[in-house]
Amino acid sequence: MVGLKIKDEILKTIKGLEDAGFKPVDAVFEGAMGVKEDQTLAFLDSLDAKQLVSGVIRVIYTADGTNIRFLEIPVGQQSPDEAESKNK
Repeated sequence: MVGLKIKDEILKTIKGLEDAGFKPVDAVFEGAMGVKEDQTLAFLDSLDAKQLVSGVIRVIYTADGTNIRFLEIPVGQQSPDEAESKNK
């Protein structure tokens, strides 16, 4: 089974948050670059397809206009150390 592309998963998560009444503020990859834009997410998809990316995308949103919350979505391949520690 083929999973969602990064771009699709992030955009669906943002849409779901909006539909639930939350206000998405931003989405960032490891805090290094904003990834709320379609083009940047498509670029991450291409890196992921080549197994050249590993990290987390944080979707940042507000629950009531002031309190900041975030969801983390893993991206790319796990390192062998991470995969091994989860299997213990």
